[in-house]
Amino acid sequence: MISNIVPSYSLWQITAYALRLGSLGFGGPVALVGYMHRDLVEQRKWISESDYKEGLTLAQLMPGPLAAQLAIYLGYVHYGVLGATLVGVGFVLPSFVMVVVLG
Repeated sequence: MISNIVPSYSLWQITAYALRLGSLGFGGPVALVGYMHRDLVEQRKWISESDYKEGLTLAQLMPGPLAAQLAIYLGYVHYGVLGATLVGVGFVLPSFVMVVVLG
């Protein structure tokens, strides 16, 4: 559900964050999920604890990459489908490019 609260960050800020985490994040999905909580909930306070927990629960229920699904949900929280799409692309694109270059 899209939050009715006006976000304290722009769509481009959350997309840039996802791009940076997708590029430099290290340690697997559980570590990336922890980084997102620390950065977005505790330090920057962009995402509420309840929205984060809801996203984490949904991401754990669905098959597929946990951290990517959580990032997509967090993009959706305040910016809907456009936010989910841009954050998802920003999070996954660096890995895709690295695999293509190495291949």
